[in-house]
Amino acid sequence: MKNLHHYGIFSLTTFAIVCLLAVSSLAQEVLYVGTYSVRGSEGIYAYTFDREQQTFELLQTSTTLESPSFLAFSPDGQHLYSTNRGGVGSQPDAGSVSAFAIAPASGKLTALNEVSSYGISPCHVEVDDEGNWLYVSHYGGGSLSVFPIGAEGEIGELADSVQHTGGSVNEERQSAPHVHSIQPIPQSDYFIVADLGLDQLKIYQMDEGDISAAPIPYIATEPGAGPRHFVQAEGTPYIYVAEEMTSTVSVHTLDMQQEETRQIQRLSTLPDDFSGSNSVADIHISSDGKFLYVSNRGHNSLAIFEVNAEDGTLTPRGHQSSMGEIPRNFMIDPKGEFVLVANQDTDNVVFFQRDTATGQLTPTGMELSVPSPVCLMMTDTGQGSTEVRK
Repeated sequence: MKNLHHYGIFSLTTFAIVCLLAVSSLAQEVLYVGTYSVRGSEGIYAYTFDREQQTFELLQTSTTLESPSFLAFSPDGQHLYSTNRGGVGSQPDAGSVSAFAIAPASGKLTALNEVSSYGISPCHVEVDDEGNWLYVSHYGGGSLSVFPIGAEGEIGELADSVQHTGGSVNEERQSAPHVHSIQPIPQSDYFIVADLGLDQLKIYQMDEGDISAAPIPYIATEPGAGPRHFVQAEGTPYIYVAEEMTSTVSVHTLDMQQEETRQIQRLSTLPDDFSGSNSVADIHISSDGKFLYVSNRGHNSLAIFEVNAEDGTLTPRGHQSSMGEIPRNFMIDPKGEFVLVANQDTDNVVFFQRDTATGQLTPTGMELSVPSPVCLMMTDTGQGSTEVRK
């Protein structure tokens, strides 16, 4: 791995348990949908997407182990990885991770291999920016695993793992650790782990498969917040954290060179007049860094925030109904034209037009019916190169 060139400056992606991804090739765009194994789901779905007509056509379904949840692409867009609740081999009580090759012309998936994730309830998977390592988060067991990625995209044997311990103030939800997502810091040896049970974003250093604590051991959230996913605009030192249990988003700075971190803002993701139950799920920032979106499960909406380019702080700019129930995950497409929302309980993926000047979302009337969709990610594949957007 490379040395950290710009301390505290990195681009992160977020996080859930069923993922939706779109690949754009020279011939066509393809949308991949991971699902929970409920209500007749057949595994991972692939649809061709006509952007001009805003229509879909089923391309393929790929059967996997139980509940192929979070999905991730390799940096070159040639491979897809999924976390699964179902076990494999000598670890039937643990979850698993699967690898697929993506056909360059058609976007169809071919299974490569699957291995035990060496943990309970894997809920998130990510690949480092050089395509060498696969990171897996385990919500149920509160641990993380790291695997090498082979030359053909296959998953190798477990390289290292870390078991978190402890808890926080909420006895019902935080009596134990709950690792929810991992994001490597690009162009560095560091990665960050959101642990909902500990109210911390732990920071680790990676050395050829060996994990150790970073000089800054963690970023602390407020007690009882429950950090789930986090994101950062490229070229800024600001980290935005989706806090599941308190329906808030917090803003932190991280300076690895000075070994300093601090919280500078914390805002509700809900309207002032909302009184029902809610939990925050996913978080994404537009590629230009101007707008931040957070999904609310209960209020069933996306909260919209404008980002201050000078100091990283947020200003609320309203809410958009998700047009379904339990929007566990969503994504901004690579061109920034649409926001796609996966509503877990109503089995629909809803497309919204995005105003790049105001950040506001408008329903397009376009929906895709998929059993229990949850997480959304996208890659843009062109002739001779691939750019991954999540």
